[in-house]
Amino acid sequence: MKNPIDIVKPCIRKLLPYTLRQYQYELKLNQNENPFDVPSELKEKLLAYARGRSWSRYPDFVPEEFHQKLAEYIGWTREGILVGNGSNELIKDICILVVEKNSRVIIPVPTFTLYNLISTALGAEVVEVKLKSNYTFDMEVLEKAVAIHSPALVFFSSPNNPTGCILPMNRLERILQKTNGLVVVDEAYCEFSDTTCLPLLEKYRNLIVLRTFSKAFSLAGLRIGYLIADPELVREIAKVKLPYNLNFFSQMAAAYTLENRELLQERIEYLRAQRDVVYKTLLKIPKVTPYPSHANFILFETSVDVKYLFSNLLEKGVLIRDVSQYPMLSRALRVSIGKEEENQRFIQALREAVDAAQ
Repeated sequence: MKNPIDIVKPCIRKLLPYTLRQYQYELKLNQNENPFDVPSELKEKLLAYARGRSWSRYPDFVPEEFHQKLAEYIGWTREGILVGNGSNELIKDICILVVEKNSRVIIPVPTFTLYNLISTALGAEVVEVKLKSNYTFDMEVLEKAVAIHSPALVFFSSPNNPTGCILPMNRLERILQKTNGLVVVDEAYCEFSDTTCLPLLEKYRNLIVLRTFSKAFSLAGLRIGYLIADPELVREIAKVKLPYNLNFFSQMAAAYTLENRELLQERIEYLRAQRDVVYKTLLKIPKVTPYPSHANFILFETSVDVKYLFSNLLEKGVLIRDVSQYPMLSRALRVSIGKEEENQRFIQALREAVDAAQ
């Protein structure tokens, strides 16, 4: 019998899987999660709904009620919204929609690795455009790349993961004008920033905006994402979406969360304030260089050995993210913003680790 691995596409065999090593920790600051759990009263309301609903029946094929709540939240027509089992699923659907063998996909790097992984798996030629040395988007080079390569897709993460930089809207608009391909702006962390490209949707039908409930809305464990785009384009993407892709429990959790946005906004403002405190504190630590962030995390570089620093923090029970394998980031780590006491523990552990390395 022939080895079944031999029939796997060569482009996939060359890929490294998207994975995350599991560690033992006391304080988890490595996945940009919201440190605040969903309020207990909201959980009880959701559990009461789940107990009263038949689990043997499928969820609605099209979750119209959830779409309507999202439409009211973002100010867009519900026909221009599509929900997914996390925004990762929707990234895959968008790629399936337009990427063919030898299609070109432009991706600024470093960024979320899934854009490259899925595009490459579908046979695309990925064109990577490096960020500037200060880890902001090099919009001039990106515009030239769009003009030269005529991409089927351009991916942006704004605020960008893992650097925290944001897209300048006027330069994004120039790219939208210059390309016939789709431009995807992943706004997974937008609630922590003051920017969004949603106003451009009215003018540019090739724009797709991705959002998630995993970060600001504390629902990472339930996997809920959505995209916003021109209704005609959404109808095409829906053709490749898996049926019944979002279970009834996740749908209702997200709907209830939208109804309690006031509390969530208070928590978002708290985390933004804590982010600024952590950034200013990192500036004062020798051998550490933090970069401004518009998200709920901070990227920082260090002249101390990255692996040593990561391991030393982990020995103290503090888990952050080693991003040194990303392009340009060989000296970098990323820390999620937690509650005040969690951030203080991280800072203390980092100071001790840096001092011990001297």
